[in-house]
Amino acid sequence: MLNALVSGLLGAVENALGARPRLVAARGRALVDGGQPERAILYLHEHLERRPDDPWLHFQAGRAAWSKGLAEQAKVRFAHAAALDPDEPTFRFALGYALRGVGDAAGAAREYRSALREVPDDPRILYHLGVVERELGRADEAHACFAQAAARRPRDARIQYTLGVCAYERRDLAGARTALDRAARLDRRHARARYQLGLVDLREGDRQGAATRMRETLALQPDYGPAHFTLGRLLARDEPQQAERHLREAVLGNPPVPAAHLELGRLYEAAGRVGEARGEYTLYLRQHAGDETARRALARLSGSEA
Repeated sequence: MLNALVSGLLGAVENALGARPRLVAARGRALVDGGQPERAILYLHEHLERRPDDPWLHFQAGRAAWSKGLAEQAKVRFAHAAALDPDEPTFRFALGYALRGVGDAAGAAREYRSALREVPDDPRILYHLGVVERELGRADEAHACFAQAAARRPRDARIQYTLGVCAYERRDLAGARTALDRAARLDRRHARARYQLGLVDLREGDRQGAATRMRETLALQPDYGPAHFTLGRLLARDEPQQAERHLREAVLGNPPVPAAHLELGRLYEAAGRVGEARGEYTLYLRQHAGDETARRALARLSGSEA
């Protein structure tokens, strides 16, 4: 109701003032934000025919296209906006976001860096640049972006969590623990921060601490496959029945963990349940046909039944 009222008021003012470009862009934005991207696209394209050199009209048309799932069209519109006003960081950020959406991480990084030349401490842009740097395998650059973003926005649990994950991947366990602890304190429902803390515990040799963290994770997100998988592996030696349950949950989890089939095969083989072990190794090999360890295990069991 409020978005419709705002859109109507903007339309009336636009007619009275001769459709000034910023007002047209504002009305397009109101239509997008009000859940009417189709109307926004038609409205903005009509005005773009008369004002093809207005970057804000291209920008809002890009937002409308993105809302409809038209990523390539959004990319083109954001690129037009950035070409018309290269120093506006909003356009560069939007273009970077769209480029990442169509799989061009290197292009996204380039646009984010261009935006940061205008607003060097913007935590949102720094965070997204860190994400694409990590995707590109540049762990040090990613960590630097996340650390700078966290310094600017220290109470953002998402930034702290991602900083912690990045530190873990760089084998900086102390840095990972600090950031992940902070994320877990800032957001007490943050299941994955607890999962990552469990991985830190495990890397440091604290199996009991890791198991506790996995149970905390599952209390918050009961279907989280990686936590079931890790807990199943931790329990395999001393509590095989509980391990089996968790590994079964890992196979069906969100996300599923296909490697749980391999661990179930090992669990069943150790218990002498040869037929079930063969079944699990076979299921695993359907998705990892080149795994020689699983192939040798399956061949060994096939020979034992001969």
